[in-house]
Amino acid sequence: MKYTNTYCNPIVLPDYPSLETRSEEKRFDIPQTPDTIMEYQLYAELGKPLLRFRRTELKTACENDVRATADPSPYFFEGKWWLYPTSGMIYSSDDLVHWDIHYEPTWEEISYPMAPTVEKVGDVYVACANFLPVYTSPTPVGPWTCIGPWILPDGRALKAGDVMIFLDDDGRAYLYFGLGMLIAGAELDTEHPNRLLTTPKVLVEFDTANAWEHFGARNEDAGNGMLEGSWMLKHNGEYYLVYSCAGTQFSTYAMGACRSSSPLGPFVRQKHNPVSRSVQGLITGGGHGGFVKGPGDTFWIFYTIPVCIDHDMERRIGMDPAGFDENGDLFALTGCDVPQWNPGVLERPELGNEAGLMPVSVGKPIEVSSYAPGQRARYAVDDSLKTYWQPAEGDKAPTLTVDLRAPYRCSAVRLCWKDIGLYFDGGVLPGPYRYVVEGYDGNEWSTLVDASDNDIDLTVDYRTFPERECSAVRLKVLGAPEGVTPGLLQFTVFGTNEKPQT
Repeated sequence: MKYTNTYCNPIVLPDYPSLETRSEEKRFDIPQTPDTIMEYQLYAELGKPLLRFRRTELKTACENDVRATADPSPYFFEGKWWLYPTSGMIYSSDDLVHWDIHYEPTWEEISYPMAPTVEKVGDVYVACANFLPVYTSPTPVGPWTCIGPWILPDGRALKAGDVMIFLDDDGRAYLYFGLGMLIAGAELDTEHPNRLLTTPKVLVEFDTANAWEHFGARNEDAGNGMLEGSWMLKHNGEYYLVYSCAGTQFSTYAMGACRSSSPLGPFVRQKHNPVSRSVQGLITGGGHGGFVKGPGDTFWIFYTIPVCIDHDMERRIGMDPAGFDENGDLFALTGCDVPQWNPGVLERPELGNEAGLMPVSVGKPIEVSSYAPGQRARYAVDDSLKTYWQPAEGDKAPTLTVDLRAPYRCSAVRLCWKDIGLYFDGGVLPGPYRYVVEGYDGNEWSTLVDASDNDIDLTVDYRTFPERECSAVRLKVLGAPEGVTPGLLQFTVFGTNEKPQT
C-alpha cells in the first residue's frame, strides 16, 4: 500500500472531548484575595496598556454541545511524544501520528483546563493552565498535586493566562504568559517551580503596524490585539518566542515569532511573519499551538483549527512540518488539507511533505438517503468545516454517494463527523462511529474501508486502503454514539488520475 505511511489534517485523536456550551461551566480557580494580582493589573504596574476590547455581555444560544479541543502543547518525554491540549486530555505517541489517550487521574479539581503547559523540571513534571494554580507529578500523566499559585518575588500570587514553562539547556526554567496586549516572561525557581525569581518583564507587545496581528475575521480591528498562546523554542543557540493573535474563532488565527540571544530578551520580530497562518481551504487558522522535534531532528508544528459552528470554542488540531530558512527565521507549512507523509519518511519535510494524493470528491455530484431541513447533501463535499450534512430524523441507515465524474485511482478517505444532539455528560462522548466505504469501478461496488466493527471513538477519521479505480464512492453509516445523529462536516476521497505503472 503506497500511501500507508500518511496522515491528514485535522489529525486523528481518539475520544475527542465534549464541551458544554448550553450552561455555565464550573472550573477550579485561584481564590481572589488582597494578595492576588491578575495579569492585567500587573501590566498596569509595568506601565503597559490593558486589553482594549469593548466588552458586551452577550449570551449565545446553542442547540448543540460540541466536540472540541485546541491549544495543543507537544513535547518529547521518556522516549514518546506527548500532546496536552485544552480539555484535560493527555495523548502519547510513538510516531507523532497514532495517539493513545491516558485516563490516569489528571487535573482533579478541573473539568476543562484550557491551554495547558507541561515541562519536566528536575525530577518532577510541572503543569499549569489558564489562570490556574501549578501542579506537579512524578509522571507525564499524573496524578497531579497542586503546589499553589504562581508567586511573584514580592510574595503576591499571580493569576496568569496562557502560560508556558520552558526549560533551557543549562537547567534554568522560565515562565511566559499573556492573554491581551502583550507577552511577559520571568525566570522560575527550579526548587520551587511555582515561584518566580525575577519580576515579569514585557517581552513583546501588540504592534498595530502588523495587519495580521489585528483582531477579527479579516484583521479589521486595527486598534485591538489579542496576543496569547506563547511558546518558546530554542534552535542553534537562539531563542524564538512564538505568540498567537487575531482570535481563536477566526480563520485569521495566526502565530508570529520574535528572536533573541537570551530567554528574556530583548526580542525582535523576525522578518518571516506570521510563522503559521492559513485563511483559505479546508484547514484554516494556525494559531495557539507549539513546536516539537520529530524523527531525524525534523520540526513539527501543532496548531488550532477553528470550526466554530455551534460555539466559538468548537475547534480541531492540525500538524504540519516546520523549519528554519536561510536567515534563521522560523516558518511552518500550516494549513495542508491533503495527505502528507508521516514524520520520519522524508529527510526534509519542511521543503514539501504532500504525498501526491488529490481530493477528488470536492464539489462533485452527491446523493444521500435523506437530509434534515437546511442541512443538505452538498455540505458534505463543499471543502468547508463550517457546514455539515445531517440525515433526516428517522433515517436509520444513512447513505451518501459521490459521483467522481471520472475514474480515479483512490487510496484514502477522510471523515470529519459532526455530532448532532450531543449533550455534555462530563467529558468524553462514549461510543464510536461505524461505517463502510465502497467504491464503484464502472461495473460493481466493492468495499474500500470496512469500519463496521470500529470500537474507537474518532470524531476525525482518516483511512488508507489498497489503490482502487473508482468512478463513484459510497458511504454507509451503520452506527453512531448513543443519542447522537451522525452528521458530516466533510467527506473527502483522495486519489490520483495517473495510470498505474507497468
